Amino acid sequence: MMRAVEMEQSMLHYYICYKGRRLWGPMTKEEAIAELFELNRAFTGLSIQIVDARTNKIKGEINPKRRKK
Repeated sequence: MMRAVEMEQSMLHYYICYKGRRLWGPMTKEEAIAELFELNRAFTGLSIQIVDARTNKIKGEINPKRRKK
């Protein structure tokens, strides 16, 4: 069961995006998150697009929005 999840993760590419346009990638999830938080200090509006490697379709998006109290 765990093997199927690992294979699913390996078939995904992660891209750093600005307003929906891919700027940087493909990379692993860990690399993408590390780069995003480094670049977020200088730029606003960045996100990570999760893309299926086989079909090149967008599977999801990670937006690091600040939560206001």
